Parts: sequence; C-alpha cells; structure tokens
Amino acid sequence: MSEFKWKENQPKPSWTEFFTRNVARRQSTPYVKTCSSAPGSVNVERRVNSLRGSLRVTKFNESEDNSSDVPQRDRIAWQTISQHLSLQIQQRRRSELAANLKRTFEFDQENRKEIVQRKNLIDETKRSSTILEGKPVESVVALEDEILDETSGLLKTDVHIVPLEKLVDRFKSDLTNGLTDEMITQHRATYGENKLTPARPPSFFWMIIKQLLIGFNGILWIATLFAFLSYKPFGEPNPDISNLGLGVILILVIVLNALFNFYQEVKSMKIVSSFMKMQPSIATVKRNGVETQVNAEELVPGDIVRIRLGEKIPADCRLISCDDLQVNTSELTGESVPVSCTIKCTDRNIMESTNMVFYSSLAVQGTGEAIVVNIGDATVLGQVGKLTRGTGESEITGLHREINRFVLFVIIAAFISVILLWITWGAWLNIKEKGFVTVNGNIVNSIGMIVCFIPEGLPAAVTLVLTIVAKRMYKQKVMVKALATVETFNSVSVIATDKTGTLTMNQMTITALLWGKQGEYLVPIHSNKVENQPSSNDRKRSSLDSAATCGAMKDLIFGSCLCNNAAKQSAINGGHVEEAAADDAIQLVGDAADVALYRLCTDKCSVDIERMKQVNPRINSVPFNSKNKFMITANLLEKTSADTNTDDTVLITLKGAPDFVLSRCSTYKQDDTDEALPITEEFRNTIQERQEELGKSGYRVIAMLQQRMPKSQYDRIIEEYRESKLQRQNQQAIISDEPDLNGLPSNNYCFIGMFSLLDPARPEVPDAVVKARRAHIRVAMVTGDHPTTAAAIAKKVNIFSKEVSIDGGIDSFKMELQNPTGRPQAHFMRNKRTSLESHIISDIKTSIDTKGIKTTSNSQVKSNVFKRMWMSLLFYLQDPNQAKDVNKLKLIPYAVIVTGNDINSMDDYMWNWVLSHQEMVFARTSPEQKLRIVMEFSKRGEVVAVTGDGTNDAPALKQADLGVAMAAGTDVAKEAGDMILLDNNFSSIIKAIETGRLLSDNLKKVAIYLLPGGSWSEVIPVFFATWLGIPLSLSLFLAIIFCMLNDVVNSLAMVSEKAEHDIMSRAPAIRHKTHLLDWKLLVHAYLVVGNIECFAAFFCFFWYYSAQNIPLSSIFFTYGDYGTNPPINKTTDELTIIQQNGQCIYYVALCVMQMFNLLTTRTRHVSFFQHNPFYGKARNWTILIGIIFSATVGLILTLVPWFNSVFKTEPVEVKYVCPAIGFGAALFIFDEIRKFFVRRYPKSFLAKMAW
Repeated sequence: MSEFKWKENQPKPSWTEFFTRNVARRQSTPYVKTCSSAPGSVNVERRVNSLRGSLRVTKFNESEDNSSDVPQRDRIAWQTISQHLSLQIQQRRRSELAANLKRTFEFDQENRKEIVQRKNLIDETKRSSTILEGKPVESVVALEDEILDETSGLLKTDVHIVPLEKLVDRFKSDLTNGLTDEMITQHRATYGENKLTPARPPSFFWMIIKQLLIGFNGILWIATLFAFLSYKPFGEPNPDISNLGLGVILILVIVLNALFNFYQEVKSMKIVSSFMKMQPSIATVKRNGVETQVNAEELVPGDIVRIRLGEKIPADCRLISCDDLQVNTSELTGESVPVSCTIKCTDRNIMESTNMVFYSSLAVQGTGEAIVVNIGDATVLGQVGKLTRGTGESEITGLHREINRFVLFVIIAAFISVILLWITWGAWLNIKEKGFVTVNGNIVNSIGMIVCFIPEGLPAAVTLVLTIVAKRMYKQKVMVKALATVETFNSVSVIATDKTGTLTMNQMTITALLWGKQGEYLVPIHSNKVENQPSSNDRKRSSLDSAATCGAMKDLIFGSCLCNNAAKQSAINGGHVEEAAADDAIQLVGDAADVALYRLCTDKCSVDIERMKQVNPRINSVPFNSKNKFMITANLLEKTSADTNTDDTVLITLKGAPDFVLSRCSTYKQDDTDEALPITEEFRNTIQERQEELGKSGYRVIAMLQQRMPKSQYDRIIEEYRESKLQRQNQQAIISDEPDLNGLPSNNYCFIGMFSLLDPARPEVPDAVVKARRAHIRVAMVTGDHPTTAAAIAKKVNIFSKEVSIDGGIDSFKMELQNPTGRPQAHFMRNKRTSLESHIISDIKTSIDTKGIKTTSNSQVKSNVFKRMWMSLLFYLQDPNQAKDVNKLKLIPYAVIVTGNDINSMDDYMWNWVLSHQEMVFARTSPEQKLRIVMEFSKRGEVVAVTGDGTNDAPALKQADLGVAMAAGTDVAKEAGDMILLDNNFSSIIKAIETGRLLSDNLKKVAIYLLPGGSWSEVIPVFFATWLGIPLSLSLFLAIIFCMLNDVVNSLAMVSEKAEHDIMSRAPAIRHKTHLLDWKLLVHAYLVVGNIECFAAFFCFFWYYSAQNIPLSSIFFTYGDYGTNPPINKTTDELTIIQQNGQCIYYVALCVMQMFNLLTTRTRHVSFFQHNPFYGKARNWTILIGIIFSATVGLILTLVPWFNSVFKTEPVEVKYVCPAIGFGAALFIFDEIRKFFVRRYPKSFLAKMAW
C-alpha cells in the first residue's frame, strides 16, 4: 500500500482525485479485476476474499481494450472509497493517539507503563486497523466525528458505531413496534423515496448521430464522399449530374435508415423499461406494531425490516439481530465469498464493518432484523453509482457477434472486389484498352461495388425483429434483461430445471403424520386440491382427537409450532398496507414447508401458534440451508402447575430430510406410548421403507427430532461452545466440515416422527416437457429432494416418459469405495436389478473454468500486445466461453437417476455415461453440485438453460448459458437469471425457445433474400462490363435504389414472418457450427439463387439488344470499340438510349426475380402452400405490401419524366421482362422440389446442404 501514502507536509488529495488516480491505476492492468480490501481492515475473511478476487477475471475482452462495464466500475469505486476512508481513519487515529501520548507524558511522567501501552497501540495501528469491540463507544464517536469532518461529505456517517439505542432515537423509531404513520410521513418528506436516481437516459441527439455513423452507414458515407468527388473535381470538365444526384440519394438513404433504426431502438427501450414495472421489489417491515410487506421504494430511515434467505437488502441497514446471516456483496464489491454478519461494529470504516448490510446485497443464508439508516442516493450504492453512472458498455451477445461476422464478411468482400477492380484497371484496361474506363468511371464503379455488397436492409431488420421480440415477450409475461439474449434460445439443447416452485406449484400440503413403526394419521384434504393421495385403507384415523392421545403425535404438532419460521403479514393493496383485521389482508410468508406446517397446526389442530411461540420463547436456532438440509430451534418451555422442577427446561427441535438426520438419533418414540427406545437397524430400515413408499407417490418427507435438557445444562453447553469458538479463532484453526450448530447438540436426539407433504405439479408443465422433447431438447431435473420423490414427480411431468424410462429402463450406479483393487469402483445398474458394467474410477478431473473467468498472468498479457489485439477482435466474433470443436455425446434411450453424494466421485467416463441418457434426474444435490452439473453439460458442447426459483439455484443460473428465474422465487435467483418468468409459467420457456428459433430463422431469411439480388446480381454486371467489355447492364443509381428501397422494404416484411409448423421439431442449432452467415447459406444465395436471378436479368437485357438488331457478337469483348468494331448501325446517342433502356429492363427483371425469391425464402423447409401469406396462421400481408411497394418504385423510376431526365432512366416495355416471370416461376418450382426432398429424405446430401 506504499503507493497510496503521502508525506505529512504535502496536501492530502481529495477523495475525487484519489478515486480518479486509483481507477486509472487499476484499469491499466488488463485482464485483472483488483479487489483489494481497505489497508486498515482487520476483517480476515474480507481480506482473504479480496485476495481471491484479485486473481479473478471477468470478460477478458473488456479488460483487454481497457473498457469496463458498470458493475466493474462500481466495484473499483467501492474499493477506492473504502481505502480512502480507512486511510483517513488510520492517519487521524495516529495523530489523535500521538497527541494523547504527548499530553499524558507531560502530565504524569511517572506513569510509564501507560506510555508503553500507548506506544504499542500506535505501533499496532501502523500495521492494521483496530477492531472496535471492547472500546468505549463515546471515545469512538468523538474521534469519528473529527474524522468524518475531513471526508468531503463522502459517506459521512456514524450509524455503524453509535449505540443502537441512540440510533433508534435519532430516527424516532421503536425496535418493537417500528415507526408510526406520523413519523413515516415526516421521514418521507425529509429523506424522499428509497430509489436511486436513474442513470441519465441516452441523448436522442447522440443516438441519432450514432445511427448515422455506425455499421454500414459509415461505409456509405465513404461512398457518398466519392460520389460527390466523381461529380467535381474528378468529373471535370464535363461533370455528370447523375453523380451529384447519386450523392444526394445516398445521403437521403443514410438519413432515412438512421431515423428508422432510431425509432425502433427507442420503441424497444420503452418496452423493456416497462418490464421493470411488472416486478416491484418488496420488503418486510414492522410498522405500528404490525409486520407487513411494502414496496421497497416506500421505506424510510428508521424502518425495522426483516431479512430472510434469498431476499435482496432493500436499503442500507444496521443489523439489530442476525441468525447465521450471510450476504453476498459480489455485485457491489466483487467479493465472491459471502460475508458473515454480526451485530457488533468490527471496523471504523463503515464499508468494512460486518454490522452493516448494504442495498443490493443478497441474503444467501440465515435471517436477520435491521434498522434502515440510508435510502436511495444516500446509500453506499447510490454514492458509488454517482462516480460510475453512464460509463458502462453494452454487453456483447451472440446476436451481436453474428451481425459482426456478417459485417466483417461484407467489408472484406467489398474491399476485395474494389481492389480487384483497380488491379484490373491499372494492370490491363488502362494499358490495353485505354479510355474504355476512366479514373472517374472506375471510382463510380467502386462506389457501386461497395453499395451493392452492403445489405442495407439487415440493420433495420435486426432492429425491427428485436422490437417484435420485445412485444411478444411483453405479452407472454417474460422479462428479458437483454433482448439480444433471446437468440441464444435457438441453440438451447438442455433445460436443467429445479423441481420445487418450477415444476411444482410450491404450495405444499401436509397429507399425513407418521411416527414409530406403524403410527400414521392421514390429514383430511379436499379432493379437488390434491390428487393421488395414498390409499387410506386400514390406516385412516377417525379423527385427530383420537390420534392425538399418542405422545409422539402431540410432540409432532408441538414441534411444528416451535420449529417454524412462517409468519403472518399484512398484504399490499396499491402500495398501502391493508388493515390487519381483515382476513383477506393477512398472508403467510415463509418457506413452503413451514407454511404447510403452520396451516396444519392452525387449520386442522386449532393451535394458536403465535401464543405458543410467545409462552415458549425461542432462545437459539440454526436456519435451514441447502447444504445441511435441516433446521434446529431451541425454546425455553413454559412451566406448568404440575412441574415441580425449579430449573427451566429447554426443548431442542430438529426437522429435516430423514436420510440426513436419522443418523443424529439415538432413540425413537413408540407407536402408542411415550416411552423412547434405542434405535435399531430394523427401525432405520423401516423409516427408509416408509420414506421410499411415500416418495414413489411423489410425496416429500420431513422428519422431526427432539431433545430436552435442563436450562443449566444448556447454558453450560453454550458457554463451552463460545469458549471453544473463541479459541479456534485465536488459533486460526482449520475449519471443520461439520456445520456450525451455534452450540446446539448434533446427536443423541429422539426420533419423533415424520410429515408427508404433497406439492402438486404445475398443470402446464407436462405438455411443455413434451414440446421440449419434440424439439430435441432434453429436460433434466436437478433437485434437492429424495431420489424416489424426484423420480415420481419426473414421471408426472413427463421428464420420465413411458417410451424411455418405463419401457426402456432407469439406470443408476452404486459406488464401492473398498474393493480388492484398492480403488473406488462404480457398478452401473438398470432398474436396480440388471448389472451393466463395472468401472474403476480414475482421477477426477476438475479442469472446468467458471463462466467468464480466465486466468492469465499480467506478464503474459503485457508481453504479447498483438495477441491481445487479436483476442480482442475475436471476442466480437465468437464467444470465448463456448465449448469449441466438441462433438456432442451420442444419446442412449434410457433414463438415469444420480444422487448428489455420488457426483463428487464421478470421473469423466461416468459423466459421459450419465449425460448421454435421454432423460435425467439429479437428486439430493447441493448448490455446488448443481453448478458442477451445468459445467459438465457445457463442457460437452451443450447449451444449457437453467430454471429455478430458490437461493440454491443462483450459482447454476449464473453459470448457465441462459438463466431463467421465476417471479415467485427469491431475489437472489432473479438477480442471477438472464430472464424472469413473471407468470411463473414453465411453458413460457418453450415459447421463448420458439421465439429464439423464429428470430434466428427470420434473420437467415432476410440474409438469403438480400444476398442474391442485393449483391451478387449487382456486382456481376460491374465485373462483366470490366472483364468482358460489354455495356454496363445496371446503372449505379438503379443499383442503389434497388438496395435501399426495393430490398429493404421486402426484407422488413420478411421479419414479420410467423414460425413454420416444424420449427419446434428441429434439432437445436450447434452454436460453434451454426451461424447467421455460413457456407450453406452463401452457396444457396450466390451459386443457386444469385446465378438464376443474374441469368434471368441478363437474358432480358440481351434480348432487348437483340430486338434492337444488335447481336451478341457486337457486344462482347468490344471494350472501347463498342459500336465501331464491329460496326453497329446506330448513332452514339441511340446506343446510349438503348443502354439506358437495357439497364432499366435489367433492374425491373431483377425486381421481378426478387419477388419470387421473397415467396420462396419465406420458408426454410415447409412448402409455400402449407405456410402461405394470404390466410391461416401463417398469414403475413406485409409480404403483399412489400411486393406492391417494390412494383410501385419500379414504375415511378421508369415512367416519371423527372427521373428519366436526371437519372437517365427509360420506360420499359412489358414484353422484355416477361421472361423474368418465367424464370421466377421456375425458381419457385425448383425451390419447392428442393424443400420436398429435404423433408422426405432428411439425411440426404440435399438435406445436409439445406440452409
């Protein structure tokens, strides 16, 4: 940190100067995103995270060209401000301690021990910041006030240091009841709304300027310049007025094209911005003594908010209480490891203190309660955002890369053609046939080459198609963060989906209570809500009262009340909280299982849970997380009149997955008595069998354990835990794999019983899965549930189909860790009976890079400048994260079930075997394992779309090619996803895939339409005129009009095409092989359609010459001797008029051919008559409008006298373009026959050549 130090006699730089210099220093190092912590921080965990972050790189291309996106700049700003504050705090502390030391020495020289201590304190301060715990708060505040005076107003706050009581008084709040309505009104008037000032919208003026200059328009400006130069001075002494008109036409075309793109871009921006209004951010807040939910924008300082797992922090808050709370601040700080929160101030720097949570952070574990201290622009994110707002670059998506490849091809082809033209002129024509083509004429021909090669309709088509996609997504309730990412759906080959909340409704219902070996009570459930209940024969209890005589039954109900985090909250109505007295204004919030248990206790058992929790207060807890798969609570039991024991009793309740918690039990309660017996192997097998039986019907099973102990024993255990934890921290002991249970016992529990829960499948899911399978997309379930339950749900939603899993079989494997070979071995099984093979597990390979991360040393990057430039160019043409040259696995017609415990032991051979199955279920998976599954799919060339709604889905959502989150899911999941299903409808994914395929199809159709007529049939006349010495068959003016008007309008009509009926029966596009512009499309566009159109137009052109008694022998290879050698009985003016007529005939013939090309290229594989534009589902009247418009333009150009005189056009006789109609019909019939054979013989050579 020496580079940040300044001398005492030098003025201290302001935080703005400090930030600017630090950002420049950080961005001068390519590839690496520095994440250093504040120099004075002693938060070990954050220092480690920062060191890790300094080795992490995101999107290496952005670093290579010294550009950065907004999140990266925000993180740099965060780190810089944090360092600046820590430096000022550290330096101020030195000065304060030095002054105190001097005064103390002068006041009392005998107190040398105190002096030594102060010196040691100064030395310690020079090394690191001092944790504030244990220091008098008053002195801290006094010192901090002086420090804050020098921070130039940046984050000038002491809210993390002052006592909590003072902070509450400052905002006139109450920890128990929250703010009153009166104080809310006052605070809102003082502090405003809790929302960031939006980034300044892009200037319309600069948007238009950008559209005028970028892309093909930039090339057209060059052509325009040379058009004016060809008029004067190159055209002197006899300048051609048509060249001047050509320049004017080019300018008009550029302006109109830019205005159209600008209009469509603004329209798309408005549609996308409307998405944000569909998904308001909700916060749980305590006001007037009632816990309710409000829009996060309505929060004010002093509000008491509750923070739950998976939620986004709604504002800058100071924690009041926290229960194993961890927040992910990666979007703000760049630190990937979650920060463990506390209620104590751990650093004088507010940005490093763990008792603060900041707006936009995500709660990834635990729960907490906090008081809002800053909102809106006053938050840390608001302060940091001011430094970086509006400086980001738009993300490069697959669609952008495809367009870039197209542009690069056009530029290369155009310049090669121009260079070839000038080489031909300089090396041959200007020497052998001097005067045939002048310099000015060659400039005009070069302009024609450039204009002809540019598909002017493509940018407008891309803009329009994205607008159409935005409208469709808006209607389908799908929120896409970047419209261009929809194109990726064209390549999706695997959908890895979570079960709960995605395939199912996440509305769990308790169906049965089970205890002992046979004890069971079936909860009465209305038949129209839950289907497929287990058979109740010989098991159904007559009533709950009769069953409740058993002690295990009572304990199950009692545990459901205490070990439960569900809570009642007031609902929102128009942004205002309803009166709590209204029944319809109260809603239950919390985990779906907790809500189901809550309803069981209140609705079926008439238990007052709130009073139960009040008289049996919770004193400790361990929240549920996806790794432990259990939750523990400790409650101080209420004393009864019959209780003679003076010591209080603590009830510890644990609930979780039976296969995870059964090993923690030592006893169990019997069926009909309260006596607890030691657990035997027979009992374990019984529990497993009952769980398997329920799982086969799709039920989820939760076990409940209990343990009672005297309060004195509990206090002793907690005290020992605290001492051992402090000792481990001091010794920096290695972290154990055993979860931290906050001092609660990990074993010796009594097994009370189990609950069976049913979460019904979403009704639209089975059909959606069938459609996905028809589209050659595999749907893999990745869930944390038991394998049997997961398999049952998979069958209900058609992930396991009858044809594959039932008729074929379900594969699995068993791990054998100890065998004679000395190496772990896997036995592949089918239907748990048939042995397939045995495999000795090799070394596990983990060489899979995380998405967007590239590890490259700075020395390597700096030493190879040319490689950096080349890689930067390649980034805009191909995705650096996609698997390259990877052949997909050959699929086998069987299903497979894999459990999470086996995933960590799988080698590449086993992954290949598992991922080659057509149907897959991964059960009992952790977030890390879900992430690994996605990475293994990607490693094998699959394009993965991951769906999910829970916090544990976030890593996989972020890693996937497309992350699809549910609106009903957690904020963490929605933050990680690329798109959000606002209606939580799984079938919307299939619609999005169809939209992505349609987008790709329509852009290909635009390209296949534009290339034959717009480039090939216009370029060939220039080369023929130059090489074969014939008159130019198409004037530059007509070529430009053809490209800019005729083709552009028809290409835009093509964008509005509906999906072909076979679009969802094709295989997904292979990303690294399938491109918008590939060799198949070029062959079809140029060698097939282009040559047919060019031949037809030339046929009409030469037929007209023959009708004028000019034979072909008098045309070809005449060059400058045309009309004289061999002689033609025509004057020069007559030959000029004949050429102008011929050019107009060529132009009209080309328009006619393109009309037929428009009708044939509307479909890729389907017949025109099955997808006609006149009626039915495929109706597209814009095609007819385009054809009429094209014909109208041709008539105006050839018949209006002004165009005839200025641009030298002539009227066209119909008979000379009639052959074009015949050739067009032949082209149409030829393409229909081609499509028929492609459909009939999908594996033929013709099908492989199809575009």
